[in-house]
Amino acid sequence: MASRRAAAAAALLLVAAVVAAAAVGAGAEGEETTGDAGELDCFCDCMKNQCMTLGAAPNKFDCADACTQGCTQIGKPGQPSDKDFCGF
Repeated sequence: MASRRAAAAAALLLVAAVVAAAAVGAGAEGEETTGDAGELDCFCDCMKNQCMTLGAAPNKFDCADACTQGCTQIGKPGQPSDKDFCGF
């Protein structure tokens, strides 16, 4: 049980690192998104394309926490409401 939690925690930390690296790369290219759709890009991209695809079988609540932390660390908004999981 503890090893599963450690693996899930490591996977979630990896997601946060990937989100930060992706944001740095996008900033270096000069890409900026504006408007409401752009505000959710970081969180939903993290949920749909990074966290929920990990092999450690994370759940949507763990991913939402990790993606919110990763996005807010780079100055982007996190989860818009506690009921919004980008389709999950």
